[in-house]
Amino acid sequence: LPPLPIRPPEFMPTKKITEARMTELNVNSQGFLWPEEEKLFKHVMMLNEEGIAFEDVERGTLKESYFSPYIIPTVPHTPWEEKNIPIPPGLKDKVIAVLKLKMDAEVYEHSQ
Repeated sequence: LPPLPIRPPEFMPTKKITEARMTELNVNSQGFLWPEEEKLFKHVMMLNEEGIAFEDVERGTLKESYFSPYIIPTVPHTPWEEKNIPIPPGLKDKVIAVLKLKMDAEVYEHSQ
């Protein structure tokens, strides 16, 4: 871990942690932290910004060299299938856009 400064600098927005995103995080909304503690929290956020994802597309995956893929054990069974829930025509474009976004972020995978 990098050493932390005794007197943390003021927050300077970066490409990833913008002023709007820092405001959205609502740091110290209850006033629990002293001003220097709040600055230290923001400084630590900036030091570790590469490990923070604000959007699904920014998410990463764990290296397989560190963690092997998790295999979910199952019991032998006869697969069943239920009828799909129809998507209302007015929502179809929005649903497809969300699904494409999740697939681009590798949250969802193509099936068949």
